[in-house]
Amino acid sequence: MSFRHLLSLILLAVSSFAAAVPTPADHLGYRPGTDYKLADYGEIITYYQKLEKASPRLKLIQYGKTSTGKPMYVSLISSEENIRQLVKYKEMNQRMALGLASREEAARIAKEGKVFVWIDAGIHSSEAACPQGSPELAYKMVSDESEEVRKIRDKVILVHVPVINPDGQDLIAHWFRKNVGTAYEDAALPGLYQKYAGHDNNRDWFMFNLEETRHTGKLLFQEWFPQIMYNQHQAPVFPARIFVPPYAEPLNPAIPGPVMEGINLIGAAMRERFAREGKGGVLSYYGFDAWWNGGLRSAPAFHNMHGILTETAMQPYAIPREYKPADLPERFPNGIPTKVPTVFYSPWMGGRWTARDAIEYMLTADMAILNLAASMPDHWIYKAWDLATKNIAMADTAKPFAYVVPPDQWDRWTANEMLRRLQLGGIEVKQAKAEIRMGERTYPAGSYVVLAGQAFRSYLVDLMEPQEYPELRTGTAGATKRPYDVAGWTLPLQMGVKVERVNDRFDTSALTAVKEVPAAQWKLDARDNSSYLQLAKMLGAGEKVGWAIDGRLVTSGYLWELHKPRVAIYEPYAPNMDLGWTQWLLDEFQVPYSVIHNADVQKGGLKERFDTILFAQQTTDSILHGLRDNGAGGEEGEYRSIDRGRPRPRPEHAGGIGAQGVAALDAFVRDGGTMVALSTAAELPLQFFPLAVRNVTRGAETGFYSPGSLLRATVDTTNPLGFGMPKEAVVFSNGGPIMDVVGPGAKPVANFAKRDLLASGWLSGDRVVLGKSILVEAAYGKGRVVLYGFRVQHRGQPFGTFKLLLNALYLGSAKKL
Repeated sequence: MSFRHLLSLILLAVSSFAAAVPTPADHLGYRPGTDYKLADYGEIITYYQKLEKASPRLKLIQYGKTSTGKPMYVSLISSEENIRQLVKYKEMNQRMALGLASREEAARIAKEGKVFVWIDAGIHSSEAACPQGSPELAYKMVSDESEEVRKIRDKVILVHVPVINPDGQDLIAHWFRKNVGTAYEDAALPGLYQKYAGHDNNRDWFMFNLEETRHTGKLLFQEWFPQIMYNQHQAPVFPARIFVPPYAEPLNPAIPGPVMEGINLIGAAMRERFAREGKGGVLSYYGFDAWWNGGLRSAPAFHNMHGILTETAMQPYAIPREYKPADLPERFPNGIPTKVPTVFYSPWMGGRWTARDAIEYMLTADMAILNLAASMPDHWIYKAWDLATKNIAMADTAKPFAYVVPPDQWDRWTANEMLRRLQLGGIEVKQAKAEIRMGERTYPAGSYVVLAGQAFRSYLVDLMEPQEYPELRTGTAGATKRPYDVAGWTLPLQMGVKVERVNDRFDTSALTAVKEVPAAQWKLDARDNSSYLQLAKMLGAGEKVGWAIDGRLVTSGYLWELHKPRVAIYEPYAPNMDLGWTQWLLDEFQVPYSVIHNADVQKGGLKERFDTILFAQQTTDSILHGLRDNGAGGEEGEYRSIDRGRPRPRPEHAGGIGAQGVAALDAFVRDGGTMVALSTAAELPLQFFPLAVRNVTRGAETGFYSPGSLLRATVDTTNPLGFGMPKEAVVFSNGGPIMDVVGPGAKPVANFAKRDLLASGWLSGDRVVLGKSILVEAAYGKGRVVLYGFRVQHRGQPFGTFKLLLNALYLGSAKKL
């Protein structure tokens, strides 16, 4: 057979293979990114199922189910040979990531192994173009026969999650289809696009409260260990077309320096590719910092992975827009010019912008990352092992040596929950099988020990130690740069768990590895958060239980007889993440509740149906006026930005509770009801009810600012709201009224500490709030209003303050004997 004939056969085989692989347009009936078209989750996943049948280069795996039961899928894309040997390469990668390989084995794996690159889409479902581009990436990686893509398939195994939030993808796509072509086509989804968290589903990556986070975290931190992890979003500052690394300052010092420099290297490759392709509007060093732990791209950086974030410009759903030069601002909010090239930005001068444009930008970013990974595979593979082994070796050179969680906990159940969450993040936990001595201390058998010398030391230390947010200023006297998300998140402080830091090495022979820390048994002890689960079980079975005068939960001789709570939660039509997390908390602890809306409040008669009405964090203006389309006040919904007009809500979702609703709430409390108002929602009763309480931080500028920090507080444990709490606690603070009691009928239940207020994070102007009240019970008529000036259940993280909310819900339905 001649060479020419052989070449012809090869080319024929290649063209036949490509022809057998369906294009996204073949499957959907339109090209992804087409104006006014959005594919839903089922349409996207059935395309991947077709690709798997058509090509040996893609393997589709179901790896879990969402909070509502939808299947979640990850696709593995590489060469046919790599897919056949997927188990081998996965095991090799695990040994490198965990530092288990010897130096000789690591050198061999670096040469023989494959780079694992993670690319996901659709975590924020309203950023609609991201998952629409997933089929285009998969098709290109499976069918493209260019030299670049063949090299990528040979050197890289792409771990690709096409839609990481399936529930939200369907909600958004179906909502848009309902409204497209009407006056309401850009209207925001009236509710959250994830059952509990909405936008906060990207804030759960060390707590693992959500089903989606737990399943995906297992892929990242226990199974595949990608060296590069790319998380796609759509919210750059206008008029930028895409944000790419390097990130803004500050950088968390717990992240290994080589990881941050690797992220910068990847960002440079992305910027270079955008420049070569003539795609302007690329922004770096702005807005998105590398301080906070807990996001889908940030948590991996603490695991020796290169966590990459991009934010591509978007229009609502798949609605195009034409931008004239006059629509573009002259400068970004930080003063950098938008129409002149700088180290931060290469300008975009306007024009038409569509979902397809966003997809093309994300595909450029995809290819830049994949090409860089394939160009230096041994570098990325060996680097993972090098970082892991250096972290392990720090057991001999750095402090602490270990963290000990002794059995004598105020709340044993929550201590176990903290350890279980650390394990979900890939942290190894051990337990003392006998009494163990550590320096001058001796700990009993059963103590849990977390050795700091392990592969993901950076992640562990960052979660266990207090944060000290750096004061970055413009000049010597400028304002301190505020964090992108929160400033402090130390787990033992948030969760109220006693953890002892052991600096010096000790004999570890009495320790045994714990594959999975068990959930602690429920007990009827008011100090233990599991008591609410036991309480719900007993009340559900018709058993008698109540609070004794000293706050103990008892089955006889009680002062307060407890009953099943009759709770209503107010749900606005604007997405409210704090509401979602409140529902998560109540579901987690089996507290029954009803959801009410504007009309339910306005029609009155609330006391006949409920004992307690709860308002999650929400401004007074938003509660009163809700979603508006007249350009004044209220909420704007999901899509609000300087480059877009205010979306117009559907008529059935417009408005708030109004004056009629306030009057109904007033009557509810006066008739004996309990109103619970969290954080900024407390401003409504403070403003409209004659309560003996004053907000000391309202109105004039006080200088107090807590950008999501952990602050010390004291608790009145003789008040039923404080039952089960220690007298000293730590609370999460990022807004809400700080209060003074100014007359009879109001009682402070929790106050800020009088000194040493900051426990973790950053704080300014604390002098004006020292000793002030942050939880007040105010009598009104026959009922009460419970006012919270802190985030009692923030993102499901501060287990140490959950009691302060759960007690209020049970108190509302309790009978004092």
